Amino acid sequence: MPGPQVSQAKQQLEIIIDAYLNESDVERVLAACDYADMAHDGIVRKSGEPYILHPIAVSCILAHMRLDTETLMAALLHDVIEDTEFNKDDISKIFGFTVAELVDGVTKLSHSSDKEYNKAASFRKILQATLQDPRVIIVKLADRYHNMTTLDALRPDKRARIARETFEIFVPMARIVGMNEMADNLEHLCYQNLDLDMYNNVQAALLETKPKRCEYQAKWEKNLTELLQQNAIQGRIKKKNNNIELLRHFVKNDIDLQELTHSHAFEIILQSIADCDRLAEILTQSFKIQSYEDHIRRPLPGGNQSLMMRLKGEETTLSLTIQTELMRKAARFGVVLGESAPQACRSAIQASMQNLNVLVDGECAKTTFSELLDYLHQEKIWVYTPHGHLHELPQGATAVDFAYAASLFLGNHAVGAKINNETKPLSTPLVSGQVVEIITDVLATPNPDWLSFINTQKARRAIQNILRDQDPDEQRLVGQQALNRALKLFHRSIRDLTEADWKNLLEWRHVSSKEQLFEQIAVGDLLPQLVANHLFAQDQHQNIASSDRLIQGTEGVDVKYAHCCNPVLGDPIQGHLTRRGLIVHRARCHNLLHEQNQHPENIMLLQWTSDDLEDISFTAYLSIDLDMNDEQISDLIYQCRKAHSGVEMVRTQDDKTYVNIVVHNRKQIAQIIRDLRMYFGFPRIIRLAQPVVFSEASKAS
Repeated sequence: MPGPQVSQAKQQLEIIIDAYLNESDVERVLAACDYADMAHDGIVRKSGEPYILHPIAVSCILAHMRLDTETLMAALLHDVIEDTEFNKDDISKIFGFTVAELVDGVTKLSHSSDKEYNKAASFRKILQATLQDPRVIIVKLADRYHNMTTLDALRPDKRARIARETFEIFVPMARIVGMNEMADNLEHLCYQNLDLDMYNNVQAALLETKPKRCEYQAKWEKNLTELLQQNAIQGRIKKKNNNIELLRHFVKNDIDLQELTHSHAFEIILQSIADCDRLAEILTQSFKIQSYEDHIRRPLPGGNQSLMMRLKGEETTLSLTIQTELMRKAARFGVVLGESAPQACRSAIQASMQNLNVLVDGECAKTTFSELLDYLHQEKIWVYTPHGHLHELPQGATAVDFAYAASLFLGNHAVGAKINNETKPLSTPLVSGQVVEIITDVLATPNPDWLSFINTQKARRAIQNILRDQDPDEQRLVGQQALNRALKLFHRSIRDLTEADWKNLLEWRHVSSKEQLFEQIAVGDLLPQLVANHLFAQDQHQNIASSDRLIQGTEGVDVKYAHCCNPVLGDPIQGHLTRRGLIVHRARCHNLLHEQNQHPENIMLLQWTSDDLEDISFTAYLSIDLDMNDEQISDLIYQCRKAHSGVEMVRTQDDKTYVNIVVHNRKQIAQIIRDLRMYFGFPRIIRLAQPVVFSEASKAS
């Protein structure tokens, strides 16, 4: 006999589903609920509550979104295989194959004693199941959301671990499938559990300024309402709770507390796209516009469609999201809407899912998991086909990456590109918002030189597959031609190579013949630029010992670090081949992007051998929006040293403090910035590409 808590929870579920499911479907859901209750009988959560309350709560979350019967049943049964004696076949016999597949999709693996392996394998399994049926990730997200609301029963360290995992994986996954409301709620809970002091500081600042904020909000709302009435535009204005967005920008160090409390947001929901365009035009004439982005014609990842405007008032700024009702719904729920979502929303989500599909090709679970994390957190751009279809790509992606993202045919037969109607080389790095058209020739084949500048795994694998399938004689010819092109930088050709040069190369690569070397180049196992660098770079052996350890694939190559951007271990990096050797830049370095436009054949993607080496040191440069006195500078130095970071220099100038710190890796920089922001009351702190040139003497050194 279920207790009063369980009976009440079941009644609540029944009330919600009665509103939109037919009688037979309601009975199926309740039957699944009873089965789950029986399976979890006697099991309690850490809080002491009957375990069945959790799957019922998960099902209620999804029922509020009006999910289908099978999804609700899977939500109720989602822990049965993992936590009870019942298996997939048992569920399949009673509730059908589809429900059993959904439940199996969200079930964790625990075959190994290696917890990290089990975690990686479980996420890989969820990813694979999601690609087959997106309802798997919908159930998993609802499951995680309810777990995040009940973390109080756990130890602080476990709460932080679950919050970190949620922030790293589930929040970006929710955004990929367009479930932004779920992502926002999860993100909010993460901040509470990861850094409560920072969270409380922000909430206190928002609470303190609430009366004044409400006053300005009322003025903005009145002005906007009058504007709609005067222009006979039918619609509604909704105050947007932008606390999560503001918190996000604050955590990311994009804004300070002052900016945080002077920003307001509204949604304006209109009846048609024509009304959205007309209102945008009226606002442009009536207010000072700080920014305007048309994401109706060019949707954002996740399928978000709207006109986004930022208006400047006398003392505040206003963010506006202008969209139709269906667009608003799609931006909140994404994949949950299924076929009822706008086509633009569906195609954007499909494009992101295709990117995920590339990640599950490999057989190693840990590699897949690592690549998934990289994909979820790398900075991305979004570009469009001439027909308006969106493709999401990593920062630094080129026209070749876009071609392969669009289709295998376009990639394999690409000969050029039009970017915003201008003809450009295939090596051109893309930026967000561009419209890209690929020019093809059915007789054309991939060029091994592309491997030096492409940025996506999908493109790399496709090119290498084509190159490996070539006839050996053709491979050798292709490899020879590629090496010839690389040698041009040093005003050499293959004909200029001496017997001693060839002996040097063969010993370096551990091969017995020139033909084998050409084959390595042709299939992408060896970049021809590195061969040229190995032979002819000036000051060739100066930094070889350290570079061998730090950067993959650069054994025997002279490596230097660019002073224009000062990369640190863990930064995304690219190499620029020069006559002085291989120069390592941060991937977003302006100098590098300029060089890539001019000489793409001399640019190559690089990877660190490890992100965490304790015996390697780098200098990083920070700017703090605070004019520190001597006592604060002493505190600054103490905080840096407490974080095991050295301090080379501290100076104040123009109401800012500049500090040069010695660190092991990029993670250490991020930690120091977080610690310093917390200690000094959350000023804005940014990492500079290079040290500042000072006109005055330092206050401290």
